[in-house]
Amino acid sequence: MNSSGFTPRDILDLLLQSGGDFYDIHIYQIFNQVGAMKAREITTNYNAYNRTQAESQRIMRSSCSWNLWKELMKEVSESSTETQNALMVVAVLIATVTYQAILSPPSGFWSAEKGKSQTINTVQKRGMTPGEAVMASDPEIFAVFTVFNAIGFFASLAMISLLTSGFPLRAGLRLAILSMTGTYVISVIYTGPTKMREIYIVVILMGLLFLAEWVRFTMWLLKKWGVIPYTRRRH
Repeated sequence: MNSSGFTPRDILDLLLQSGGDFYDIHIYQIFNQVGAMKAREITTNYNAYNRTQAESQRIMRSSCSWNLWKELMKEVSESSTETQNALMVVAVLIATVTYQAILSPPSGFWSAEKGKSQTINTVQKRGMTPGEAVMASDPEIFAVFTVFNAIGFFASLAMISLLTSGFPLRAGLRLAILSMTGTYVISVIYTGPTKMREIYIVVILMGLLFLAEWVRFTMWLLKKWGVIPYTRRRH
């Protein structure tokens, strides 16, 4: 393709349209035999190639995520029963401690009586409300505490899900974990320096996830009871 965007096939077509001779027709036949393309055909093929490459990259990324999950599953399955039990105990302990840390933060909560009787600079600036964590009077400290606590909580839940992936009642377990996650998120937002509007948004989102998990759990029960025929996945 030249700087004007024409290929030899395009130039030959222009010559034939303006009245070519026998040699031009012979060259045209040779171009057809070797599969010479026009400029628009090259552009179409290039766009199709780009779409194919993008789809291949997307499939490769999803395949990498699936391979990572399979490697984790393989690591768990190859470990001994004692190791799995020890990991489960540690994961449950971390989940319990981090969950309790949100329900009972180190500094406690503001009460209505204290809010009326005490005058603190940070409280006067922000207008602390009853039920809000005292630590929330310093938003930076509260944010750091919440982030590290959430990392430990969600990492422990992921470990529990991984260790119980072969559990027969895994659908119900997912539902229980999701419900506990919802209460954790709502507790963080309710005790922190936020407004009710954000709580409603979280409740709606967690409600949708809860509904999706409940549907999956119901479908699993119906398949177990034989109401819905069970179909195996083809590999």
